[in-house]
Amino acid sequence: MAMRNHKTTRRNETPLRKKTPDGDVTVVDINDVEFLRRYVSEHGKILPQRLSGLNATNQRKVKRGIRRARTMGLMM
Repeated sequence: MAMRNHKTTRRNETPLRKKTPDGDVTVVDINDVEFLRRYVSEHGKILPQRLSGLNATNQRKVKRGIRRARTMGLMM
């Protein structure tokens, strides 16, 4: 039984990473719900770093902002 090479099938697919126009997130305003919703999936989960396209520092800022907005009741 031959094993399929997954690397060849992945090459033809579209990349998973989203292109973020923000680039550098310096300040995360938890009252700006539209900004935070870009980094939340349809089911309400926080998008992982590989999908959001942010670096580690900005991913932590966005994650913290989403959690604070949920606690305040601004996001569901």
